[in-house]
Amino acid sequence: MKLLCKLAVAAAMAASWTGAQAHDGWPARYDGVMLQGFYWDSYSDTKWTRLTSQADELSRYFSLIWVPNSGRSTSTSNQMGYMPVYWFTNHSSSFGTEAELLEMIATYKAKGTGFIADVVINHRVGRSNWTDFPSETWDGKTWHIGPEGICSTDEVRNASGQAKPTGAPDTGDDFDGARDLDHTNANVQDNCKNYQRCLLEKYGYEGVRLDMVKGYAGRFTKIYNEYSKPRFSVGEYWDGSYDAVAAWIEATGRTSAAFDFPGKYQINRAFASDDMTQLVWKAGGTTDQPAGLIHYGYQRYAVTFVDNHDTYRDGSKFTGDVPAANAFILCSPGTPCVFLPHWKQHKAAISQLINVRRAVGVHCESAVEVLRSSRDCYMARVKGTKGELVVRIGSSADTPAGYTDADVKARGTKYCVWTKTAVEGGEQGGGDDPVVEIPTSLYVLGNLSNAEWAPAAALPLTRSGDTYVAEGIEIVAPKTEPASASGYFSFITARGTDWDAVNQHDRWGAAAKDAPVAVGTPVPVVQYPAGVNASSAYSWKAPLGKYTMTVDFKTRTLTLHDYAGIEGVEADADLAAPRYFTLQGAEVTDPAPGLYIVVRGTRVAKEIVR
Repeated sequence: MKLLCKLAVAAAMAASWTGAQAHDGWPARYDGVMLQGFYWDSYSDTKWTRLTSQADELSRYFSLIWVPNSGRSTSTSNQMGYMPVYWFTNHSSSFGTEAELLEMIATYKAKGTGFIADVVINHRVGRSNWTDFPSETWDGKTWHIGPEGICSTDEVRNASGQAKPTGAPDTGDDFDGARDLDHTNANVQDNCKNYQRCLLEKYGYEGVRLDMVKGYAGRFTKIYNEYSKPRFSVGEYWDGSYDAVAAWIEATGRTSAAFDFPGKYQINRAFASDDMTQLVWKAGGTTDQPAGLIHYGYQRYAVTFVDNHDTYRDGSKFTGDVPAANAFILCSPGTPCVFLPHWKQHKAAISQLINVRRAVGVHCESAVEVLRSSRDCYMARVKGTKGELVVRIGSSADTPAGYTDADVKARGTKYCVWTKTAVEGGEQGGGDDPVVEIPTSLYVLGNLSNAEWAPAAALPLTRSGDTYVAEGIEIVAPKTEPASASGYFSFITARGTDWDAVNQHDRWGAAAKDAPVAVGTPVPVVQYPAGVNASSAYSWKAPLGKYTMTVDFKTRTLTLHDYAGIEGVEADADLAAPRYFTLQGAEVTDPAPGLYIVVRGTRVAKEIVR
C-alpha cells in the first residue's frame, strides 16, 4: 500500500465526516473482548447446549460471543449457516433447536454477555430449488422475496427450469453458491432491515456480524443499521487493503465496524518472517503506530483478530506463536476477537491477557505510543482508563524504562506485559481459573514399538484425577529414518480404524512442530479440537527409549520419566506407613506431588501423589 494513497484517502474520508450520525456502528471507548464461539464444522463442539453449559466460564472473560447464522439452511445437518433459507422463523439449525438458541442467549444475557448474530443477506437459497424463498410471518406481516429481488447478473439466469431473475445488476462481488440479492430493490431492503430487527427483538441478539459485505454496496448497510439500530455491527470486508476496508466503513456512514483484515495479514507477515517491524505502520507518515485499522483513525471501528473460521482452513491461517499474536491484539486498541480454537489451546495465557487488559482499562480507542520497533521487538505503551501497560512482542529480552520483573503481569515465549496496575492473582491470573477440559480417554500414538502411527493400535493412558499416566511406552526410530536418535508421538482421544474416524475427536499435542521433550522436564500440551486441522496436530520429538508418560491437565503439561519398572523395590507386610520411591529407585520421605513407586504393605504399585 502506498503511503501517499493511504493518506489521501484518509484525508478525503475525514473531510466527508461532518459529525454524529443517526446511529453509530460501535460504542465509543468500548472495553469488551469478543469470542468467535465456533469454527468450521464445529457442530458438536459448539452446539447451543454445549455453549450454554460453558456460560459461567466464558462470561467471565468475554462480553460478546459471535455464533454462526442460526436460521435453518439448506439442510438441518452439517450446514454452517452460510446458505440461508429462513430469516424470520425456523431458527432450528445444525447447532441446535430454536428453543436451545433462546435459552443460550438468555443464559448469557443474565451474566452480562451478548451474542452477535451472523447475518447472511448478500445471498439466499430456496427451500426446494434455486429461487423459491419461503414466505414468513413476523410482526404481523408476511415477508417474501421473489425473482424480482434476485440480481439479473446471477448465474440462475442461465439455468433451465428455474425462475428468471429480474432485479438490477449486482452492486458488489458475485457469489456463485446461492442467489445474489438485489439490494437496490425496495422490497429486498425492507426484508433485510426487518430481518436484522427480528434478530435483535425476537431472538435477543445484541448485534450483527455481516457476512461477505463485498457482495453489495456499503450504503445498504447504512440503511439497514440505521433502521434496526444494533448496538454492535461488524462487517466481513475480506481485504488486506487498509484503504478498501476504511472506505467500506465510510460507505456505511460509520454505522458498522469492520474486521481488521489488514492487521491480521500484518500479524501473519510479522511471525512468518520473524520480523516484528511488520507490526508497525506510520500514522500521518511520521508516527509509529500498531499496523492495521487501529493505526490511523479507525480504532473504534476495528475488530482485531488472529484467525477466524475461514482463514484457519485456507492459506491465510496463522502459523506462528498464538499467545504472542493474541497479546498483540489484546494489548492494543480496537475490539479483540479471540478465535475459539486458540482459546481452547491456550486458555491460561489468553485469559491472563484479558485480565490485564481489563485491569488497565484498555478500550477500543486507547492511545498507543510505540517505544521500539525492530526485527526482534515490538514494544508499545498503551493507556487505559485505570492505568497503562507496556507490551513487548518478539524474541527480545528488553525491559521498558521504569519497569522491573515485579511489574510483569503476563508473559510467554515471545511476549511480555508490564503494568503497575494491580491485576488480581499477579502474573498467574485473576479471578477464578478457567475450567480445565479433561478428555474422557487418552491414547498415545507415534513411533512406538507396538505400531507405527497406527490409530487403531494407539496405547491407552490411565486417568487419576486431572492426570493421565502410561507406563513402559517405548519410542523407536521412524521406519523412514532407521538411524534416527529420536522418535515422534502425540495423543488422540479415540482410537479408530482410519484417520477420518480419529479426527472426529479432539487431539492433544505439542505447542510447536516437533517440539523437543527431555526426561523430567514438563512441556506444554495444547488441544487440537475435532474438525480443526486435527490431522496436523503437532507432535513431540523425544530420544529413543522406554518411558512413563504423565499428562497433567491441571497444568496442561507432559512429562517423560525413565521407565524403571518396580524391580528392586520389595514389599514388606510389617510396614507401619507407606514408603515412596522415585521412578529411578531413590527413596523419598516427604514426597512432593508427582508419580512415585509406592509400597503399601504387600502392595507395590506406581501412584500419583497429590
